[in-house]
Amino acid sequence: MSTQRPSADRLRGRAGELRAVADLLGSAATGHGAILLVDGAPGVGKTCLLAAAEERATRQGFNIARGQVDELPRPLPLAPLFSGLDLAPPAGTQARAPADLGQLLACLEKLAVQTGILAARAPVLITLDDVQWADAATIAALRALPTWLAECPVGWLLVRRMGARDPRIEWLFGEWERSGAVRIALGPLADDAVTDLIADVLRARPDPELLAMAHGAAGNPLLVRALLDGLRDEGGVAVAGTRARLLSGQPPRRVREVIHDWVMRLSPAARHLLEVAASVDGSFAVDDLAGLLGWPAEQVLPPLDEIVAADLLTVVEKDLLTFRHDLVRQTVVDSVPPAVRLALCGQVTGTRRLATALATTPMTDRPADGATVRGRVKMRYPLRWAGECADRAQGATRGWEGLTGAERTVAELVAQGLTNREVATRIFLSPHTVSFHLRKVYRKLGIRSRVDLTRAFVQREQDRRTCR
Repeated sequence: MSTQRPSADRLRGRAGELRAVADLLGSAATGHGAILLVDGAPGVGKTCLLAAAEERATRQGFNIARGQVDELPRPLPLAPLFSGLDLAPPAGTQARAPADLGQLLACLEKLAVQTGILAARAPVLITLDDVQWADAATIAALRALPTWLAECPVGWLLVRRMGARDPRIEWLFGEWERSGAVRIALGPLADDAVTDLIADVLRARPDPELLAMAHGAAGNPLLVRALLDGLRDEGGVAVAGTRARLLSGQPPRRVREVIHDWVMRLSPAARHLLEVAASVDGSFAVDDLAGLLGWPAEQVLPPLDEIVAADLLTVVEKDLLTFRHDLVRQTVVDSVPPAVRLALCGQVTGTRRLATALATTPMTDRPADGATVRGRVKMRYPLRWAGECADRAQGATRGWEGLTGAERTVAELVAQGLTNREVATRIFLSPHTVSFHLRKVYRKLGIRSRVDLTRAFVQREQDRRTCR
């Protein structure tokens, strides 16, 4: 067998996924082939789940055949399966794909025979990581071999990364799911699992500011771990007894490196779109982004789909999107050249000031052809403006009294046009804590953006003046 993976860290928040692994092993142990398919975003813990499955299978007496598909093409097709089973390929296939169906069948037969020999001794778990990079011959093998070995005690655990969508892999996973394979999506960790992960790494419970910064990773285990290790290495966190206290409000170098790797995997158009989206600093619509970029909507959709598939942006509802991880947004903003960043922020800020002015101007004071004026303005500044969110603002006004003192302070300063960094400087908090409070404000008020918040604030002030 190939070299064993490093031992998996204690998995937090993965009880459901581990039950699926236990069911897979239980089915294979009783002599029936079974398949578990796992989809997951970069850094969400797919490899750790594989390691945990292999450790559990080893304890239960399984033979382990582990393969790893490389992003760069190997000289030998089917290499992941041959290496996983400690096999040399049939003669004549070392440097090229099987030239015809006969050679492919010879390769598959050799793989099936070796797997059958192993299965005669003990149940077998075959794991394959990064299936999204599989070559055509490996895909053909993954389609055929589980069927050939269906009556053998063989379990298959295939993992692929979302964001690198190969139609052939999409088809393969869909085909196996329709044939009875179990398919799960590995999602982000819940907040309590993130808190437990921090305690595991730092051997201490986090203070509110450290917890708020960690929540900026949106439950991505790799990003949380990079944050904690980086803060510890750079002196950004102090541990005293059972408490861990944040000392630095800046993401450490390790976080920037992880995010840089994710972003650089995107196409140039998607990277540019992501930089512009980061300057908005909140939720945004597709037409908002198209207007800021000066692109037609149809040109925005393909790179936008690419970013969503990579789990860097998430769809809030219909055409409204936001960043999945606040740490990603902040890191992307910081990577933009200062001159470009200033230009983008100036355009976005100008649009917000326009929205605020329209929100505070009584309808009776607007010119008779206001609809025409607003139409022209919207064509030039397509960010969602306050007038289109009046119903949401009314509901938000009613929920204002439910905010805590800190949340109310943050909400009022943001509604006055301050950025998160400016608010943090004004009230002596870290930008991450401000973002944390702002997300809670959005949730409590039932709103989605800074424009909505501005409208709610203006409406609240008008109501207060009316009641005097």
